[in-house]
Amino acid sequence: MSLFLACALTVLIEVPFLALFGFRSRYAVTVTVCANVITNLTLNLCLRFLLPPSLLSLACGEIAVVLAEFALYRIAFGKKRELFLLTLAANVLSCGLGMVVF
Repeated sequence: MSLFLACALTVLIEVPFLALFGFRSRYAVTVTVCANVITNLTLNLCLRFLLPPSLLSLACGEIAVVLAEFALYRIAFGKKRELFLLTLAANVLSCGLGMVVF
């Protein structure tokens, strides 16, 4: 799987998903795109070069991504009650669809 395609798919899924829940300002979209590009490329590079290829590695990596994105979103958007669940749901959606596509 291409790093570019995986990253593009993640951005194309997670940005509109969060926009559906009110994160649609230029600032919110920019933060969401940047957070997803950073975490997606980091995870995929780690999975490709550092971690053993397994579902456990993927699951641990995805947990780290959710926590990192949540931390970035909390800094950017403040304390919003639903933010963790939205971050988790967006990542479950993009990871699941990514597994189906690739």
